[in-house]
Amino acid sequence: MPDIFVSPRKKGRTDKKAEKLSPVKKLQPNPLAAFMFMPEGVSFETQEPDETIVLLLRKHFITNFPWILTSVILILIPLTIFPVIIANNLIPQFSPTLFQIVSLVWYLFTLSYILVNFLLWYFTISIATNERILDIDFINLLNKKLAETRISRVEDVTQRTGGFFEAFFDYGNVIVQTAGTDPVFQFQSVPKPQEVVRIINQLVEREEET
Repeated sequence: MPDIFVSPRKKGRTDKKAEKLSPVKKLQPNPLAAFMFMPEGVSFETQEPDETIVLLLRKHFITNFPWILTSVILILIPLTIFPVIIANNLIPQFSPTLFQIVSLVWYLFTLSYILVNFLLWYFTISIATNERILDIDFINLLNKKLAETRISRVEDVTQRTGGFFEAFFDYGNVIVQTAGTDPVFQFQSVPKPQEVVRIINQLVEREEET
């Protein structure tokens, strides 16, 4: 199986712990990607000087379908139901001007609903570096939970998938068991779970060799 070499984070500097990790082809990072291998130009606030991001994961984009469908319905309601109410005068006390105000408030609520759900998906991420495993969960826009452990503490990595959609779209949960204060890390609904497990296991093996 061919390996690829990890590009250095800084010119002239080579990462010694993540030299040959995966045959996955490196591409320019897509800001909305749910699976990023060795993303260039990406960093996080607690990243150490010689630390390289190997994996950056979000929930598979298909998991956003429920709130996207709800958003579409919310957008269509003023365009379909309100005109019928006005045309048939079903609510006499409501004038067309009042319906316009209600529609404006409705769309502001819908926009807020879309923005909150998107940001929660976008900023809830899991990161595997050559040094650590990090799990960042945004509970809401003001509160987040950060858990991390060193690669040397990882004891077991497994995947759990089930159901037609998970099999068809190739996503599932990855469970990382550690000897740290947070014994279990769970990457929920991430793409390519088998690939994630294999890469993390390679990181553990590289750590054990050093």
